Amino acid sequence: MADWLLWLIALGYLGLLFAVAFLGDRSPAYWRSGLREPAVYALSLAVYCTSWTFYGGVGRAASHGLDFTLIYVGPILVITVGFPMMRKITRVAREQNITSVADFIAARYGKSRVIAAAATLIALVGVLPYIALQLQAVSLSFGALATGLDGRGRAPVWTDTALHVALTMAVFAILFGVRHVQANERHQGMILAIAFESLVKLGAILAAGAFVTFGIFDGPGDLTARLLSVPALQARLEGFSVGPEWVSITVMSALAFLCLPRQFHVGVVESGRPADLRTARWLFPAYLGAINVFVPAFAVAGLLLLGTAADPDLFVLSLPMAAGDPLLSLAVFLGGLSAATGMVIVETVALSTMISNELVLPLLLRGGMAARGDGALGPTVLRIRRIAIFGILLLAYAYHAVIGGSLPLASIGLIAFCAVAQLGPALIAGLYWRRAHRHGAFAGMAGGFLVWVVVFLAPTLTGVNWASSVPLFGVEGALWGIGDDVDTLTRGAFWSLVLNTALLVVVSRLAWAGERDREQAEAFVGPVAEARQKPQATHRAAAFDDLKTLVARFIGPDRAELAFGGAAAALRDRDLADHTEKLLSGAIGTASARIMVAATMRRHRTAIGRSQTLLRQASEAILFNRDLLSATLDNIGQGIGVFDRDLRLAGWNRRFVEILGLAEPQVGIGMPLQALTGPGGGLGLSVLLEEQRDPDRRRRPHSHERRGADGRVLELQTNPMPDGGFVLVCTDVTERVKTLDALRESERRIRIYTDNVPVLIAYVDREQRYRFTNRPYEQALGLERGETDGLSIRTALGEQRYGRLRPYIDAVLAGRHQVFEIEFAAAGAELARGTYIPHRDEQGRVVGFFTLYQDITEQRRAEAVLRETAETLERRVAERTSELTALNEALAAAKAAAEAANLGKTRFLAAASHDLLQPFHAARLLTATLAERLGRKAEAPLVGHIDSSLATVEELLQALLEISKLDAGAIEPQIRAAPVAEILRLAVLPFEPIARRRGLRLKVVPSSAAALTDPALVRRIVQNLVSNAVRYTREGTVLVGCRRRGDALAIQVWDTGPGIPPEQISAIFEEFRRLGSGGEDEPAGLGLGLAIVERIAARLGHRVSVRSRLGRGSVFELVLPRARGQAAARPSEAPRRRSPGTDLAGRLVLCVDNDRAILTATRLLLEGWGCTVLTAAEAGAAREALSVAGRVPDMVLLDYHLTGAETGLDVLDALEAGIGQRLPAALVTADRTDSVKAAARARGLPLLHKPLRPAALRALLVQRLAAARQAPAA
Repeated sequence: MADWLLWLIALGYLGLLFAVAFLGDRSPAYWRSGLREPAVYALSLAVYCTSWTFYGGVGRAASHGLDFTLIYVGPILVITVGFPMMRKITRVAREQNITSVADFIAARYGKSRVIAAAATLIALVGVLPYIALQLQAVSLSFGALATGLDGRGRAPVWTDTALHVALTMAVFAILFGVRHVQANERHQGMILAIAFESLVKLGAILAAGAFVTFGIFDGPGDLTARLLSVPALQARLEGFSVGPEWVSITVMSALAFLCLPRQFHVGVVESGRPADLRTARWLFPAYLGAINVFVPAFAVAGLLLLGTAADPDLFVLSLPMAAGDPLLSLAVFLGGLSAATGMVIVETVALSTMISNELVLPLLLRGGMAARGDGALGPTVLRIRRIAIFGILLLAYAYHAVIGGSLPLASIGLIAFCAVAQLGPALIAGLYWRRAHRHGAFAGMAGGFLVWVVVFLAPTLTGVNWASSVPLFGVEGALWGIGDDVDTLTRGAFWSLVLNTALLVVVSRLAWAGERDREQAEAFVGPVAEARQKPQATHRAAAFDDLKTLVARFIGPDRAELAFGGAAAALRDRDLADHTEKLLSGAIGTASARIMVAATMRRHRTAIGRSQTLLRQASEAILFNRDLLSATLDNIGQGIGVFDRDLRLAGWNRRFVEILGLAEPQVGIGMPLQALTGPGGGLGLSVLLEEQRDPDRRRRPHSHERRGADGRVLELQTNPMPDGGFVLVCTDVTERVKTLDALRESERRIRIYTDNVPVLIAYVDREQRYRFTNRPYEQALGLERGETDGLSIRTALGEQRYGRLRPYIDAVLAGRHQVFEIEFAAAGAELARGTYIPHRDEQGRVVGFFTLYQDITEQRRAEAVLRETAETLERRVAERTSELTALNEALAAAKAAAEAANLGKTRFLAAASHDLLQPFHAARLLTATLAERLGRKAEAPLVGHIDSSLATVEELLQALLEISKLDAGAIEPQIRAAPVAEILRLAVLPFEPIARRRGLRLKVVPSSAAALTDPALVRRIVQNLVSNAVRYTREGTVLVGCRRRGDALAIQVWDTGPGIPPEQISAIFEEFRRLGSGGEDEPAGLGLGLAIVERIAARLGHRVSVRSRLGRGSVFELVLPRARGQAAARPSEAPRRRSPGTDLAGRLVLCVDNDRAILTATRLLLEGWGCTVLTAAEAGAAREALSVAGRVPDMVLLDYHLTGAETGLDVLDALEAGIGQRLPAALVTADRTDSVKAAARARGLPLLHKPLRPAALRALLVQRLAAARQAPAA
């Protein structure tokens, strides 16, 4: 159905409601006669059945079974079993002229404004989710009917159906219920419209239920049979058992029926005759049964036809829509709209009355609005209530927008019930327990409401369950052994009501009840009074003018003229009396109105009777005025006490007792002033006793300030009365006195500051008179303090000086800031800088100006000296700049020479390392070839010794080159965060076979720390330390680990070797220093390992230390900085497994090197392994060799540095370009610089360093050839 059509139908229906309400207001007498009034009253109570009943009850039944009935058990028990209590509530409300539930509770507890405000706030906050429920229900049904969607998605605000519904309902609520000021008037039209809506929603749900039961299915039997055929649904709908949840929902619904603002309004404020309540006693329960009779059928049918994925809250609407019946769907929509609209209208009207009467009006009265009269107050009250209605609905929409339809309708309703239930203990206790006190009521309501906010409201708004950690209601489980599993709702309701009731009882027993508390308690708890009779028709009618005059005395002549004009002039005597009583009840209460009307209508009786009537009338008027005066005095911020001529207390207000700190029990009528001045008496009243005993002083008003020990300051004002008494007005002026003291202190400090600055400061008003001057200014003018205040500036300065300053004075008074220099021959000053600053008021008008004079004589002299000094400095700076320029040029030249020398040293070391290691590379290859050819001949050991000697020389050269690079600064550390575990693992790995062979335990302690260092250099340090430890330890353990020391790490290598003598510890880091030999099967060290360790550590900025005990072992420690966080470990290469089946025989290997000895040695070695070897010294020879061979090589071994500028990578590029494909290759070079490593890494080439071990070369060939053979298969 189109949106606009649905809106048109909805607005048309609301217009129909307005017409019904208009009919009720136009003919109230008709609807209050016969059986119509009880029936309308009972049906209006059905406003309890909101969209929760219409939609949410089915959703609850579909998910929880038959426990949807629990929210109706409570109201039925209240109106049947609790009928005497309902009758008592309506009687008391009628006698006390009650307008709302907050007014009822406040009237019971001494007419306390705090209680009224607290009850109003609790009702407002608690009902907001309930109103949001109605908006959500209408929005869901609108979306389902208009678009077929569930409507739970969040739409933009300007297109949100819920917002449109809220604003529309606000307009209709104002039209229905906020048209007159009298809050206690009966809204006959609104109640008739609510009763009509009750019939509409009942008819709609019964029609839909009959359609589903007998139209879609074949009756209840068919539904039951279908249900029994699906065990899962049967178990879902049978989940009903009496337990804590049953009790909590029943109690909450009963209290909500009593305390919900709309229920109290229709059930109590709008109640008429006692017969109305008796009719509702049976008609209302019957209505509840009728409206819920088809709920199980809806739930079963929805689950069977629509499935569990559908929204159960919309089963009532979805089933007719699914059956293709648009008219019935529209009727269901209007029924749901009726349920929501009736609730929202009555709820907002009741809440707006509470907000205006209990929150806003007391503040306005304290602000003095009461003095404007009722004629000015009435329109203001109406505006407040209308604004409140809009505010309530907008807040409810905001709550709906926050929860976003995330909660089922029933859950929102139960949350609202729990909030409003917090008013129940105070209301019920106030009816039956005389000792119930306002302090206890406030404590109970506040405690229970706080639990509700934490457990229910906050989680729905924030999505965070704040109470989940509280064992009392945060964890599901058994509750004091009652029930096996209790949900959070039951726990929250239970503990909030228990805390509420406990605080009410305990605090009430501890509190002291005043006279007003006792009077109100008796009025509420006492027996039911006899009903007061209205004036009988048999009495002679009072004159029309008399009744109009009576009304005018209370509501004003204008409103009385309007009320008695038109149709009222033609009313009969009895109707005219009723009309007058209704007008007065809104101003002075129903009971007083009846008395006043009765007295007026009997004024033509006998003289005695007339005198009694007039006396009673006067007494009532006096009592009314006294109550009005008392209420007014209690709402002002000053304490007022009235004493008679005998100095006895005749009257007081509440603030009088509070301000003077008196105890309420000691204050009473006739108490002498002397009794209030003794021990425990009020602050500072003794001075009043002395003052009033003096006849002369007694006739004059007096004012005193008294300070208490607690720091409070009171202002006591006495005003004499004609009869000899006096009125005492007490005002707490503590804050005012503190402000004045602060101002005086501020002025004193300003005087101190301004009197001690070397500046002449003054303030001049618009009339050019001094209003402030500091001491230097007064001394400059030769005046004493106090003489300048009000003195004319012309008089103080003299005509000559004033004439010179006149242009500046006129300019600043015109609003322009002035700065000038002037000769000021005073106080030794020769030249002064004057500053005039205009002072403006809030309207921007110049009201005066500030003057400041500062002596600048020395400043000007100093400026002259500075100029001369600056010129001298400029010359010296120019000279010095020339010298520094020459020096900088010399330093730059020296720096360039040093850098060139350092670069040359680096290049030399690289070249030296290459040229020195080349011959050893060839020798190692030749000895390996020779060893393979000799096999097991007698000369084989000799070849082994030659190879060991070459290895020793190679190690020595490498160590010397490394030391040279470190000393020359050619090694640049690459600092980064590195995992210690990876450094230690790689450092120890090469020594594990040696340790096993020697029977040593080599252990690494795992570590998760990360170090900020160069991992390669630190690994080299650890390798040298582990190498020494394995070499010199004959038995035992070598332990490697890492310790944390604050922001640093300590890598330690422990051994159980022979130890180091203390006197030689400092010498072990020297070059070629060896303290002993290793094992018998291990060659002795060169004595360079620790020297390299010390140099690398120094290059990194790390510290190396050693501790040792002879015969026990040694520990070497490297301290390095710790990295923040955890460094990611670099993936280590998996150990390469040599393919056992790989054969080098017949493989073509191309060797490119510019050293013929190396080429020869490499060829002999490879041919010994069965390879076919080609050799070349440059790219041309390599291409020619491959051309002759006629096939692609299986491996290319390249030296990096060839003849001239040519490199092995250039040769590889040339070969691949000629062949047209990538070639498997490896770099074999003696250059260990980072640039070569980077070049090899960029090309993806393996890198071997000379001198090369034959085993490493063979492993490389096997691995690369195996990988090349597997590549096609991949």
